[in-house]
Amino acid sequence: MTSTRKTPWLWMLLLALVAAAASSGAMYVFMSQARPPVDKVAKADTAENKPQAPRLVTIAPMTVNLQNERNEQSLLYVGFALEVGNDATQTLLLQYMPQIRSQLLTLLSGQDSTPLANPQGKELLAGKILEMVKQSLAGKQPELSVLNVLYTDFIVQ
Repeated sequence: MTSTRKTPWLWMLLLALVAAAASSGAMYVFMSQARPPVDKVAKADTAENKPQAPRLVTIAPMTVNLQNERNEQSLLYVGFALEVGNDATQTLLLQYMPQIRSQLLTLLSGQDSTPLANPQGKELLAGKILEMVKQSLAGKQPELSVLNVLYTDFIVQ
């Protein structure tokens, strides 16, 4: 008599285990189809999160004579890099580097040494350099994407 009472419980337990296994299998198949493979996700994450290195055009340091209010001569030794926004601008600036250096020497030699000793004077000079570099270098050229002037050397003596 005890054997007949245990049989329905065993069948229910077996049925529950089969249902759980089928549910787990179906969930595994559903999740593996809904999500892209881990390799593709990892590659996409690294491509999106990888910071882009700035594009820089380095201008060799130069020394120019300066004047001040008292007609005393002083020297400016300055080196900097131009941060550009695209490869076309970088290529064009490198091609026209002698012309750019000539314009920079003219611009820098016309500066007064007194304001260049403080940060505001350096910012003002960076703005003038940025404006000068953005001017047209060639007859038909794309618009230059020069973003910033970054000083690497700056000595007023």
